[in-house]
Amino acid sequence: MTHAVSRLIDHLPRHLLGIALVAGLMGSFSGCSPDTGGRVAVGGTVTLGGTMLDQGTIEFHPVGTGSITGGTIRDGRFDIPATTGAIPGKYEVRIFSTDNDAAAEQPEAPPGPESTQRPLQPERIDKRYNVESELTAEIPEQGATDLSFELDS
Repeated sequence: MTHAVSRLIDHLPRHLLGIALVAGLMGSFSGCSPDTGGRVAVGGTVTLGGTMLDQGTIEFHPVGTGSITGGTIRDGRFDIPATTGAIPGKYEVRIFSTDNDAAAEQPEAPPGPESTQRPLQPERIDKRYNVESELTAEIPEQGATDLSFELDS
């Protein structure tokens, strides 16, 4: 530190020095957010028959070109961070959930070709909400963390 800077610091009131330090730190952190490639956070709730969906998955398929994104539903909530989120635009939404009780009753099958011996778990969600989805969402430039999907059972 030069002698002139040292003398200047000695003459500054302590509160101004603290403000200058905080401002400098904030400026150094402002560019530290990860590059998301234009993706934004997506989140919200899913109910099935008026009750929060206990578990499942949600997929966002772009209408037109783009990448599919999705996440896990737990206790009726899904949260997809911007790093893996959606590019703003219109999406077809697909929601899936299998029956955990049926999975627990099935015998364990080894991984690989032998796993085909295990029957598929039954899908709890009607096909109009997944493979033949009628659900859509518009994701704005700032993201959407309050989407709500109310599915009939």
